[in-house]
Amino acid sequence: MIVQIRPIFFSFLGLMFGVYLMKLFHYDSPWFFYAFLIVLGIFLICLLLHFAFRKNKIFNYLFSKKLLLIVIVISVALGSSLYLIAQSLYEVDFRPNEDTYYGISGTINTNYIQTSNGTYFFISNVSVYDESEIINLERNMYVYISNVDGAPPSDSELEKILPGNQILFTSHITLTLVFDYDEIDDFAYRNNFQHTAYVSIENIVVLDGKMSFLDSVREYIRQMYHEHMSDRYAGLAFSVLIGDRAELAFDIEDNFSISGIAHVVAVSGLNTTFIMMLLLWILNRFRINRWVKLVIVGLVLLFYALLCDMTPSIVRASLMSVFLLIGTLFGKQADKLNSISLAGIVTLLFAPLYIFDLSFLLSYAGVFGIFLLYPVMQKVFKWLKYKKLIDAVALTVSATIGTAPLIANTFGYFSVVGLLANLVLVPLFGYAFMILFLVTIVALIIPYVAYTFTVVQYGFWLVDKGAWLCASVPFASITLPSTRDFALIGYYVGIFCVSRYYLVSSKTKFISVTLCFLIYFSGIVSSYYILYNSLLI
Repeated sequence: MIVQIRPIFFSFLGLMFGVYLMKLFHYDSPWFFYAFLIVLGIFLICLLLHFAFRKNKIFNYLFSKKLLLIVIVISVALGSSLYLIAQSLYEVDFRPNEDTYYGISGTINTNYIQTSNGTYFFISNVSVYDESEIINLERNMYVYISNVDGAPPSDSELEKILPGNQILFTSHITLTLVFDYDEIDDFAYRNNFQHTAYVSIENIVVLDGKMSFLDSVREYIRQMYHEHMSDRYAGLAFSVLIGDRAELAFDIEDNFSISGIAHVVAVSGLNTTFIMMLLLWILNRFRINRWVKLVIVGLVLLFYALLCDMTPSIVRASLMSVFLLIGTLFGKQADKLNSISLAGIVTLLFAPLYIFDLSFLLSYAGVFGIFLLYPVMQKVFKWLKYKKLIDAVALTVSATIGTAPLIANTFGYFSVVGLLANLVLVPLFGYAFMILFLVTIVALIIPYVAYTFTVVQYGFWLVDKGAWLCASVPFASITLPSTRDFALIGYYVGIFCVSRYYLVSSKTKFISVTLCFLIYFSGIVSSYYILYNSLLI
């Protein structure tokens, strides 16, 4: 046997490849033609080799798995179809004249986010008033408040920019296309908007409205944090729990990024893992029935996912956690690779363009890195002797290897101190987060408990100072250029070849891994070459 077959896993890969392939085809990119020729060439070569070497185990194995090949083909076709459906759903419903001022009204549906360049938020139920007609938009609108003379709007000016409030203003409107030439605007897709308005804060009229239940809960939590913590750590706590970075201090975000622990402020599988650990520890203490345990965990994760606005990473993590728990309830060892793949399939069926979303990719890359490399890394670091230390190092290295090329490709750097920071600060963050989550849930029912947040913030203070210390180390990060998609694919195929799911002789495995990483490094070299030539020009 060459590869441990996981039909769900290969279906997930086929679905992603189908979406990606149709993106190339849609824009008439020559890469689609090249990809088609490459796949066809590989198939013909394999077919010839199969007949020439009928006793060869590899080719006999490949052609004996007809059912798997059919599943993959169907998955690729389904992925391509989902891309076309998404394209049809994002037909532009209103093309504004960029020289015209329009009257605009809508309901704020997110908290505002402050950046170094300005402040933005989203509105729904948008109506655009032209001279001759009223146009009701089907999607959200992105409202951007530019800084005036380099200064952001004051807190007093922004105090009414809250979910549920109605706003009125006049502005130019620009069209923001999800399908923009040869790129997918994942930010527009994730936030479901097609139009952008730029406005100054003094031109916005805000009318008090009614918050939804979930918005009310979020606002109540935010107020509790600010009442019992300093503003700095209230913003950090709200960010790590809800994923809302509106009040996250800029220097915290920078320090976390440079030290390689930025994922702790992005609601993801790390959060649901800590929540699962906390819930199962409590439920096991009370000897709760396993089916009741499943219902409780499922409901808590559903509520948490809704509270976090159903971001791609939290949806994946919640689904995977539930699938893993279901597997254990039937008395079988849960197949982690299939569980995460099934979660990915469910997510892509409803949002196929998430494969171009960085948070989605990082979330899956990190978890796949752990599932594929963790056993290998345990053997690599067995010289450390202490099991808990071996497990911690193996887990951290596996996740880092899984996400490193995507981070370098997107942000242009790799954190040198990331391994150490993750080993020390992430476990510390885990304890602080679990206590924060537990106290928050209890405080929603018994408000008096909120006074303990004063103590909770000391855990975040330690994480904050640790990240600052790591980020202050000289050469804490190194600059890397972006590389091509083929190089990234080669890298992740190489990770799969390293894993226990690729069952071949040591020699064959070494050759396969070497070839895959040569492809990746050739992509890096070509990127440096292109960058060097551009600088010369």
